[in-house]
Amino acid sequence: MNVFDVGIIGGGVIGQGIAYELSKAGLKTAVFESGEIGGKATSAAAGMLGAHSENEKRDIFFELCLESRNLYPSLAKELLEQSGVDIELVQEGMYRLAFTEEEGRFLQSLADEDELEWHSRENVLANEPHVSEDIAGALWLKHDGQVKGSSVCHAYAKGARKYGASIFEQCPVFDVIKEGKAYKLVTSQGVFICGKVVVSSGVWSGFFFEKLGLRNPMKPVKGECLAIKPKKLVINKTVFYEHCYIVPKKDGTVIIGATSYENDWDTHPTVKGVSELMIKVQKIMPEIGSEPVVSAWSSLRPQTADGWPYFAEHPEHEGIFFATGHYRNGILLAPITSLIVKDMILKTNQYERYVHSFSLNRLLSDAKGR
Repeated sequence: MNVFDVGIIGGGVIGQGIAYELSKAGLKTAVFESGEIGGKATSAAAGMLGAHSENEKRDIFFELCLESRNLYPSLAKELLEQSGVDIELVQEGMYRLAFTEEEGRFLQSLADEDELEWHSRENVLANEPHVSEDIAGALWLKHDGQVKGSSVCHAYAKGARKYGASIFEQCPVFDVIKEGKAYKLVTSQGVFICGKVVVSSGVWSGFFFEKLGLRNPMKPVKGECLAIKPKKLVINKTVFYEHCYIVPKKDGTVIIGATSYENDWDTHPTVKGVSELMIKVQKIMPEIGSEPVVSAWSSLRPQTADGWPYFAEHPEHEGIFFATGHYRNGILLAPITSLIVKDMILKTNQYERYVHSFSLNRLLSDAKGR
């Protein structure tokens, strides 16, 4: 019988990050992934570290995003030392474009001394000459950046293994059953006994909410992306407008994303979705239309009702934790999520304010109101 201190259901960047932190802390940890490590939403992500890109409110969620983004420089060095994997961290900022004077005035109102700086049309075009000349200017998100999401996941996994974690791929979990003070995980590769369980399987976490007597708060939001390999254009910084972004990678590939279709479980890119991206991206950067397309793909984002993730222990089953619902921000939030889950399991109370704000109380109060 395989026995572990903690069993983690889900082997994407969130699950592997948790495994890394727990095994580093000395806990005997196992990860159960139904497919391949990082093979779903993690590998599909553009890897943007956009603490500011979709967060105009300065609330607790923004603080969570900012703190997690700021963990990346030291994490990149640590993971390189522990795993030998370069996560390709780039922190040269992003441009959030404005195409109208009204949009420009709004973005200028967000500018501050530390993080956000307004750049005139002339300034933006001097730095990114292939952006549309129709822009009114852009907000420069100075310290936001990007990583290669799949590399973060694999670096975490290699580091976790180095600290003694076991990772089981092609190993879906079918059931979680109370077994004395521990839990029995019934999987395709046998039965495992785990003192504690963490559910971190993205949109598929909903299955375990229901298995464990809770309402399923998850819904899929399909997102499609495409990649080009420019022959002429030189793109230096991530550029975005509304929900279309252009992310230049270190290998010369440029990722363009992303569509957004709620409650769509299909994981194949469509002509409609890719066409939508092509139209939007040519408004941002007209010359990009002549560049060759390398590939297109799609994945499912895990969205909750309010768009915030859950970091929580089950209200009735001590030792079962949820770390899921990260929607667009799985790569960005992986470092802080990993530390919060470790904090909950070890009861060190370092991140109590986040545990309070992202608890299951939102789900339970909503269920009572129905």
